[in-house]
Amino acid sequence: MRRLLRRGLVALAVIVLWATGTLVMQWTTAQSADRTPSGRPDPVASVPAPETPAPATPTGPPVADLDLGVQLSAHHRTGPGYARKVLARLQRAGAGWVRVDVGWATLQPTRRGPFERWYAELIDDVLDAAQDHGLKVILEFWLTPSWAGANGSLYAPPTDPADYARAIGRAAQRWSDRVDAWEIWNEPNFEGFFEGADPQTYVDLLCAAYPAVKEQDDAPVLFGGIMYNDAPWLTRAYEAGAAGCFDALAVHPYIGPSDAEPETASVGAVWRLTSTPMVHDVMQQWGDGGKQIWITELGWSTGTENDGNAWDRPVTVPQQADYLRRAVRLIRAEYPYVGPIIWYRDVDGPSRRYQDGFGLMRGDLRAKPALEAFEAAVRGE
Repeated sequence: MRRLLRRGLVALAVIVLWATGTLVMQWTTAQSADRTPSGRPDPVASVPAPETPAPATPTGPPVADLDLGVQLSAHHRTGPGYARKVLARLQRAGAGWVRVDVGWATLQPTRRGPFERWYAELIDDVLDAAQDHGLKVILEFWLTPSWAGANGSLYAPPTDPADYARAIGRAAQRWSDRVDAWEIWNEPNFEGFFEGADPQTYVDLLCAAYPAVKEQDDAPVLFGGIMYNDAPWLTRAYEAGAAGCFDALAVHPYIGPSDAEPETASVGAVWRLTSTPMVHDVMQQWGDGGKQIWITELGWSTGTENDGNAWDRPVTVPQQADYLRRAVRLIRAEYPYVGPIIWYRDVDGPSRRYQDGFGLMRGDLRAKPALEAFEAAVRGE
């Protein structure tokens, strides 16, 4: 019934005014979700963005593309209403989706049971705003509270997968009317985000979470976005029992070297967009060929300050726009089994670092050429 009512409800947005230094510190300590494809949490994600008026609304109603969306990072910024401004701009660009990461460690920092009120209400506000702007939501649920893991790390798998399942079940109960897909963790094949990167450990988590979500919500449950098109790791996950525990597979097909063109041939490598068929082949081998692949992160950075390695090479601002348009064309032309495509991310961070350069917009919401390319992709150009 929740799903039948989900789009008939028009939620009144509640702007959560959270301005004390204590609250900001709690947010930035517990939530490490402004992350980068190179595998490092973004240490400057919580720096306040300039508060400037959003660009003027173009004439004519927006036409959303339900296959294109954007990773939301604006809800990690201080200042009331900033996320709402970003969502309004994404709506005008024709986005159909936003991907919102939610930290289990911040919802239940010290114990099982009720969610932390301030953070749950912040997510309420973000989801209300997305719904108000006609945007569907992928909610990615990750980060282990210290009480639930073996070593206190946010990236340690929970000792008991049932703890995670209970938490995401509670989240589904609260947000089922505003969430359109649930993503189980982030890049579980990467040691930096899921310690051990063990397929069996992840599958135990996935298969505990799946029925917990379904008990509350019939929205799709996504196999958490694997870093690159890692077909060998996916095979091991299937061998561990993943089949039947997800509705669609999420991948993050970033390219290495990171300034390479979207059409760069895979030559057997997993770190290519053109390696997507390798993942689909594995799914077919395990009887899941009818399930979609969702690209829940993809992007190129214009951040010029980097670590000098092949995984942190920036592209120029015009190249970023060109690659976005070409990547969408390639996916649509060659990979009919791919569903939503989520660009990483909405706005640049505050520095010139590589990790801060993935945005479609500057921090003050000035459009980069990539946003214009996104709008062109929505129009099918």
